[in-house]
Amino acid sequence: MNRTKIEWCSMTWNPVTGCYHTCEYCYARKIANRFNGNKKETFYTYVDEIFHSKNGKILARCCSQHICITSSGKFVKAAYPYGFTPTLHEYRLDEPQKKTKPQTIFVCSMADLFGEWIPDSWIEKVFEACNKASQHKYLFLTKNPERYVDLYNGKLFPYLHKENMWFGTSITNAEETERAASAIGKLPINCNTFFSIEPLHMDIASTSAWANTGYGKWASWFIIGAETGNNKNKVIPEKAWIDNIISDCKRDKSIYDRMFPPYRSAAPVYMKDSLLPIMGEENMKRELPWE
Repeated sequence: MNRTKIEWCSMTWNPVTGCYHTCEYCYARKIANRFNGNKKETFYTYVDEIFHSKNGKILARCCSQHICITSSGKFVKAAYPYGFTPTLHEYRLDEPQKKTKPQTIFVCSMADLFGEWIPDSWIEKVFEACNKASQHKYLFLTKNPERYVDLYNGKLFPYLHKENMWFGTSITNAEETERAASAIGKLPINCNTFFSIEPLHMDIASTSAWANTGYGKWASWFIIGAETGNNKNKVIPEKAWIDNIISDCKRDKSIYDRMFPPYRSAAPVYMKDSLLPIMGEENMKRELPWE
């Protein structure tokens, strides 16, 4: 577990790393490929297992911390010896138990734990580890919200109603918003759900997809951020796009009683510092739902 500069949590924990999404703005892929040891040599370890998931994707499992021996006999450390290949780091599963002071933990900031390629058994191991350290808050985030529904319907999601667990969906555009609406709307209203609208790539609140989320009323919390980094095609969101989202999040729930049952009350919003140049400090909202 590591301290983090992510504003809405205090620590990150990565029992699983790697992802097969192809987001061009992904920071995690760059980090994993940077810290995969010596790229010019092949790694050999005594405890690792590489296998294929049901859909043919390559996965890896690590049972101990990686001090790897290369093909030339050198010993090196590699936090991500398989780069961005999805990997279960079993030796990290007990890390939350070692922190007695309550933390707000972003789980798998370097992966999509609910990607279609991840085995149910990996997800269950992570949930079990969370349950053993219930003093913390755990925040999950995925681009594949349908997996939440599949796990819930398959009764493999016993932690859905835990007060200290928050299940988020990452959305950037209308297509992803439509997926989020379809999935989150099928989950019980008494579970903690949130939308992470980052990076904001369009005026989402003006789309029919946003209307299908009950104008945001199907989520308990919203995080909004702009794209960072040096991507030459980076989209800079307009202030009006953000204002439109805020307006819907803050409206009284009675407006939507008849149109979009079940509804949630007006939702808190957390605006990341990347929005400061657009919104100005006086308009920034940094609300955490558990406060």
